[in-house]
Parts: sequence; structure tokens; C-alpha cells
Amino acid sequence: MPESSSRSFPTVPAALSALTARPLQSMTPDAPLPHPPSLGAGALLRWLLRRAAVPVTLATLAACTSNIIQAIVPAFLGQALDAGIENGLNGRVWGIGALLLVLFVVYAIGDTMMSYFGVTAWMRTAFDVDRLVGRQISATGKDLSRQVSTGEVATIIASDADYLGKLIEHLPDLLGAAASFLVVAVLMLRTSVSLGLIVILGMPLVAAIVTLVIRPLQKRQAVQREAQSAVTTVTTDTVAGLRILRGIGGEDVFARRYRDASQELRRRGVEVASSQATLMTLQVLLPGLFAAIVVWVAARMAVAGSLTPGGLITFYGYTAYLSWPLWVFTNSVQDYTRAVVGARRLSRLLEVRPAAGSLVERLDLDPASAQPVSGDLVDSSSGLRLEEGRMTALVCPDPQVSADLATRLGRFTDAGPTVTLAGRPLTTMPLEQVRASVVVSGATAQLFTGTLREALDVRGGPDPQPAGLEDLVRAEAERTTGADVDQQVRPQEREAPGDDRLIEAIGIADAGDVLTSLSEGLAGMITEKGRSLSGGQRQRVALARALLTEAPTLVLIEPTSALDSHTEARVAAQVHRARAGRTTIVVTASPLVLEACDEVVLLDSSGAELLRSTHRELMAMARDGHAQAADYRAVVSRAIGEDEEASC
Repeated sequence: MPESSSRSFPTVPAALSALTARPLQSMTPDAPLPHPPSLGAGALLRWLLRRAAVPVTLATLAACTSNIIQAIVPAFLGQALDAGIENGLNGRVWGIGALLLVLFVVYAIGDTMMSYFGVTAWMRTAFDVDRLVGRQISATGKDLSRQVSTGEVATIIASDADYLGKLIEHLPDLLGAAASFLVVAVLMLRTSVSLGLIVILGMPLVAAIVTLVIRPLQKRQAVQREAQSAVTTVTTDTVAGLRILRGIGGEDVFARRYRDASQELRRRGVEVASSQATLMTLQVLLPGLFAAIVVWVAARMAVAGSLTPGGLITFYGYTAYLSWPLWVFTNSVQDYTRAVVGARRLSRLLEVRPAAGSLVERLDLDPASAQPVSGDLVDSSSGLRLEEGRMTALVCPDPQVSADLATRLGRFTDAGPTVTLAGRPLTTMPLEQVRASVVVSGATAQLFTGTLREALDVRGGPDPQPAGLEDLVRAEAERTTGADVDQQVRPQEREAPGDDRLIEAIGIADAGDVLTSLSEGLAGMITEKGRSLSGGQRQRVALARALLTEAPTLVLIEPTSALDSHTEARVAAQVHRARAGRTTIVVTASPLVLEACDEVVLLDSSGAELLRSTHRELMAMARDGHAQAADYRAVVSRAIGEDEEASC
């Protein structure tokens, strides 16, 4: 068999060259990435191939050149042998030797270029897949997790992107092998029709036998991939909910689930391994047997005088070489199988549509560039009107009802009741205009890995620049934590233009302790999910982030639930002053926050308005025996009991 190992994977120098090549400089997060015009495994594969058309074309030309040169070498060796037998070491032999030297130089150049552009195509494809997934996650949010498991998403990023890239990378190999097979077929028929027909008809037969093993392998690989996704899903769920599992004593149950899923994956892996072992055996055995048959027939012809010794060597070389196209074909089938499974998985992910707005709207969403709208908010379901320019609190015996109402105000779904802003239904407004006009800050203080500056200024700040390969290698070599790596590869100045507004928002949210706790200030790193900060710190940073949007309407859901009473009162008063003249809606039952609001709306279990007044007036009405006001006092009293356990 030819040097299959050197053909399967690019050489290290070629790979490193490809990593630093100019064609890859355009592969940045800011480079335009169109949405696939149609979905389905076949359509996605064709779209990815068109995206990598230039490097694939160049790699194909190089592959055809190197493979054809390798294919015709036996012909020159046979001619040199016959010429040497007849006339000794003559000029013809020297000429053939010089020609072979030139061909080997061209072959080396072609093989190097094939590896270079092949790696480029692979990286471009894998990068496109990762960008598609990232963009889809950003566009669909929670809608994606309801339809696609976490394990499946992780599998696409970790494995499928690479499999799709490998298919594109190895396509030039397949085309080059096919071209060389045709050249060899013509040369064999010109030398000996009978032997040529044996080889030309026999090799496809060998390929067909090998394909019979590949078919069940495809099915087993698909099942194995599903088992892998199941293991990943169980793992992520267990890690994310470990604290809850310990609290309810469910560690053993999930441990058994993980063990069962792992054993199922092991069984499926063994099945795949057995098929692959059979395939590898046939890849070596069948071409070897076939070559032995051809050599035996050619040797008999040489003994009979119908074939020269050089012709015998030539035919042996042809037959030995043809094991290479067969090897490429079988591996391409495996690459195609893995890629199709990954493309189907990717297609299912891309088919998920966001609950609010169209996918095109979500992909091009830029609230910072939209013209915000201000005015009264009206919920058609409950009839609730929220007046412009006031800080209004929503209180309900069932917190979920008020939270759902607040979420509706931000148009996170186009289904259900209509909400109007300044008389216009939110569903008729461009989604980016809605996002520019109404900002909803949820109860969970979700932070992201990056600097404090990046965590705060999500709209106005500069996009983080991708790190270079040398910076990543250096940072990884010196790192102690993931945050250290980020700090080294994405350094930022402690002070930058526009930091004044960030510091002002931090002051309003009473988050100065967060700023001082980071040695680099605003350039300091926040670790994954803000784990380096306390619950109260995360909540105050999230509040500062919401304030920095400067939205005409700001909806805050339980913005102070993790704060102590003194901090809570201070934050509430500061937010009221900072948001003067703009609409602020707070979903809370904390009396300290309610005291700072211009008005409080008591809702019933359906979300309809029962009472509307200030906190003090509602408490006075409760003391006077007003039934609905008494219900309000009960909700607030329950919140007071809960707040006593809160901590910063």
C-alpha cells in the first residue's frame, strides 16, 4: 500500500503554515456569514462546499497533479528496466532518471500544496459550522434548549464541526485518486488489454465488497453519536445541578444514569470498533490478494514472452498503486457517513425558530442602531396601563404571574396577548426597535466570562479582538486559571474612553466593591458565570448593566433579592433618581424598593389590576381594614420575612 498515513493527515509544517496563512485571516467573527438558503444534510453539505470552493479547487488541482505523477511512475520504471536490459546503462536510462527526479519534485510541491489548501478548507468549514451554531444559539436563546438537548449542541461543536471539515478537506484527495485511476486504466489497456480489463473490472469489485461493510458501519456510527449526545447531556445536567442533587439526595440516581449511559456508549463503541476492524482488514487483505493474482497472471505472460520484464514491473506498480485510490474511497465513505450524521444534527438545530421575530431579524439585531420609542405600555390581556416616566412596581401574590407579565412587556414571544407601546403593538415594530425601547433584566443575574468592562457595556463597548495563535500558546503555557489566559490574550487598559459612564452606573448600583475587588479594575476578568463574585455582587453588576442600556423603558425583575436591607434601600433610591423622567417597572415585593417607587400596582392571580397607589397609602388602607390592601400587606410581610435571610 502507498504511504496512506502521510496522505491522511497534513504534515506539521503544512498545518502550521495553514494556521498562519493569509486566507485564514478573513475567518474572523466579524466576517459576513450568510444563512444557508435551505436546510437538510445534502443542502448544508453543498453550502459548506461552496463556502470553501477556492481552497478546495486549489487543493484538487494539486491532488490531481501529485496523484497522476505517482500513478505514471511505474510506466517510466518499466521503460528504464527494458532499456537497461537491452542496451545497458545508456542515455535513455539517464534521461528517464532525470525525468523521474523532476516529477518527484513536482509531486512534493503538489502534495504540500494539497495539504496546505486542504487544511485551509477544513478550518474554514469547521469555523463556519461553529459560527452557525453560535449565531443560532444567540438568535433563539431558550427556544433552542426546549427543542435541542445541551448534549447535542455540545456534540455539534466538539465533533460534528470537525467531521464536516474533514469531509471537505479530504474531497480533493478523492478527486485526485479518481483522476489517477482513470490515467492508470488508460495506460494499462494500452500495455495489455487482458490485464487491463482484469484490473479495471476487479478493483471496482473489491471496492463494492468493502462498501458492504461500510453500510452497517454507518448505522452503528449514527447510533454511537446519539449515545455520545446522551452521555454529554447527563453529564452537563449533573454538573449544573450538583448542588440541588446533593440537597435532595439524588446523587446516586444520577450516578446510575450516567453509568448506564456510559455503558450504552461503550457497547455502541465496541460495535463500531468491530466494524472498523473488519473494514481495515479488508482494506489491506483484498487489494493484496488482488495484486497477487495480477502479478501471477502477468508473470505467466512474461514467461510466455507476451510481456516484457519492464511491463511486468509496470503492471505490478499499477496494481500496487491502485490500492491507494481504494483506500481513499473507503475512507471518504466513512468521512461522508460521519459528515451526513453531523449535517443532519446541524440541520435540526438550524430549523429551530425564535419565539419572537424572524430569524433574519434576530441575526441582524443591533439595538444600539435603532431609534427607541417611549410612551405608555398597555397589556391587552390584563388591561394594565403603565404610564411613561414613572417608576412603577408590580406586586402579585403569585410572583410568577407578575414575572410573566414583565416578560411579555419585552416581547420575548409573539404568541399570546398583545402589548402596545405608545399605541403601537410590539409585534408590529422591528424587533431591534423593541429591544432598544424596552429592556428586561431577569431575576437571574447572568454574567459572562470577560472583563468587567465587557460585562457592563454590552451595547456601546468595543467588540473583543480575537487572540493570535502565539498569544494563546504563551498564555496557556503560563496560565494558572482560565481567567489568567483571558487576561493575557485580551489585555485591556485600566482606564479607557467612556469609562466614566460605566463607573457612574456602578455607583448607582452600589457595586463599587466589585470594582475595587478586581486588581485590574474595569479590565479585571470575571470568571465563568461570575463565580468569582458573590450573589449580591453579581446582581448589582447585572443591574448596572441594565442601567447602561439607557432604555426609555426598563423592566427589572427582583433586582435586589440578594442584597441586605441597607444596600437594598440605597440602591432603590439611587435607581429612582437616575431613572427620573424615564419609565421603570420593578417586579418585587420588597417594601424597601416599593417605598422608592412612584406607584405600586397590586395584581390578582390572573394579572389584572386590583389596586394602584403608593406603598405607604396601600399599607395605610390595609390598617384601615381594606380587604385587597390587606392582601397586599400579606404579600409584603412575606417578603420582609424572606429579606431577613438575604445577604450581600
